Amino acid sequence: SDRSSIDALMPAFGLTAREAEVLYWVSKGKTNRDVGDILGLSPRTVHKHLEHIFAKLGVETRTAAATQAINKLRTNAD
Repeated sequence: SDRSSIDALMPAFGLTAREAEVLYWVSKGKTNRDVGDILGLSPRTVHKHLEHIFAKLGVETRTAAATQAINKLRTNAD
């Protein structure tokens, strides 16, 4: 489920609940605008959350962050 996936991302990467939500939806291929609509945030706020996520994951792009999230969620599902 969406909630269990988001809950798994928080401790795996040391994310806040909101950062985990943003990363989850980015890993689903959503744009900043889409994520903002889903979570009730502005696209700029989503961008700021992504900056923090990138720093915590040690990556520079949303694709790299999404890849790490997908890999972690796949590992948890196995």
